[in-house]
Amino acid sequence: MYKQAPISMSMLPSGSRCVVRGIVAGRGLIKRLVELGLEPGSTVKVVRNERGPLLIEIKGSRLALSRGIASKVLVEVS
Repeated sequence: MYKQAPISMSMLPSGSRCVVRGIVAGRGLIKRLVELGLEPGSTVKVVRNERGPLLIEIKGSRLALSRGIASKVLVEVS
């Protein structure tokens, strides 16, 4: 079985589950996202990805991420 390359979280459809593999951003944004629970290895569910911000669920909490920030979070579909 092959390992898939990480993709941007903003590309996932609603209802997808994924695992965070990395964040491509500056130190400030990385620190903020890790504080919110988006650290490598954490499992995330994309609740809604239509127009506007992405609504995600992580560790029992729901967060809204702008499309720009969500595009910086690299994930692997689980």
